Amino acid sequence: EGESRPVRGGRLGAERALTCVAEILARHGFEPDREGPTELRLRNCPFHPMAEDDPALVCGVNHAFLSGMVDGLGASSVEATLAPRPGYCCVEFGPRA
Repeated sequence: EGESRPVRGGRLGAERALTCVAEILARHGFEPDREGPTELRLRNCPFHPMAEDDPALVCGVNHAFLSGMVDGLGASSVEATLAPRPGYCCVEFGPRA
């Protein structure tokens, strides 16, 4: 099943882009948590057991994976950033700076 959806009618705004990102991540066990219209954090990371052993490596790969997913959606208005905090995945999403 392909996750990529072509963007129709121009650039996706940050709110709509994050809605698309949240829908995909919910299906893959990340438990997205919308902090506001343009903020998305993940309450779960499917890679957490491995991240406990080597957080720099696993979180770096996870960040690259999630950044690639955003790029694949054509969601240029948002970005995945590495932002580790207790109780959440190490990656969060917000408007592109």
